[in-house]
Amino acid sequence: MGTPSWAIPVGVLAGLCVICLAFVWWFIPRLYTRGMQADMNRFAAEKAERERRAASLQEAHGGTGDVEAGLAVPEKPVFKYTPPAYTAY
Repeated sequence: MGTPSWAIPVGVLAGLCVICLAFVWWFIPRLYTRGMQADMNRFAAEKAERERRAASLQEAHGGTGDVEAGLAVPEKPVFKYTPPAYTAY
């Protein structure tokens, strides 16, 4: 008694599916990790460039420290008057 006529094509298709699944399971994490590392490197380079520009502008204009970093934050103005809408009569 022989095998049914559909057994070989189904077996080949199942083998191809397993090979494709194994390839995707191996390749996608590598691709994702490589992309994330490239993004982090690009962001670090852009941040370094922004910090370099900010330092050169600050040095050229003699400004205060970096507000975002919390260095020499300028004081907020204090208003010492009563607005007319709240004046008691």
